[in-house]
Amino acid sequence: MDYRRYCFRREEYIRYGLEAAGLSMVIAFCFYNSPVALILGIPVAFWYFREKRKKLSERRKAALKLQFKDAVQGMAAALAAGYSVENAVRETGRDLRMIYEENADMVQELAAMQRRMDSNQTLEEAMRDFAERSGIPEAETFAEIFTMGKRSGGDLIEIMEDTARTIAQTVETERAIAATLGVIAPSLVIIMIIAAFISNFIELSFVSSAFAGIRACVCVLIGSAVVKLAKKSLVDKGAIAIAAVVFVLSLFTSVSPVLLVVVAGAIGIVLKGGKGEKK
Repeated sequence: MDYRRYCFRREEYIRYGLEAAGLSMVIAFCFYNSPVALILGIPVAFWYFREKRKKLSERRKAALKLQFKDAVQGMAAALAAGYSVENAVRETGRDLRMIYEENADMVQELAAMQRRMDSNQTLEEAMRDFAERSGIPEAETFAEIFTMGKRSGGDLIEIMEDTARTIAQTVETERAIAATLGVIAPSLVIIMIIAAFISNFIELSFVSSAFAGIRACVCVLIGSAVVKLAKKSLVDKGAIAIAAVVFVLSLFTSVSPVLLVVVAGAIGIVLKGGKGEKK
């Protein structure tokens, strides 16, 4: 199996075909409000299929990478226990069957390596073949180092442990990036959707009425926050005077808010700078 390419199964073709058709219809009616625009949605369907194939391929490769890490760790443990390299592969295959399903990709690959070794092919050839088909850079690097180490009598246990640590660090980094994007992406998507559809829906009477109510609510919430902040901040005549002057200037002039903040801070230092707080 070539893990660099993903082939849809028949049920996946049906499922994603329906999803692509639905997406095209939504875009056609929301942005163009015309059934004729469905024709323009055909490229969207092809784009959806391509992106879905890419996503599924990346997901399969990510799962394979984790399974490969476990396989390398298992072979290192078997070698440390005194097994030969070939028997370590067989032992690791049995161990992975207890961790993953029988049809897991790495379980099948280890079984294929065993069959090739039974046919008098070398483990190095089987490992290089898997690495080339996997599309995993760490697997390709491991296959090269493993081949050189086995031929030159290198420390295969250390090679395998280093490979497993490298893959683990890579996976952790990818997960951290995915977690960060998972926090940011939903808000960004929601904003983009609202921005895309608001122009079409704002003309509807019930939407305009809803926004009128929302604006009134926001004004009350802001006012409530201002009142709570004023109770804590306007505690003397100086603070009240500063607030009154800033309010008048911001309301009836075009003075920069930044300048108002700086000047108010300077006045606060002049009025209270030498008094300090009582302990």
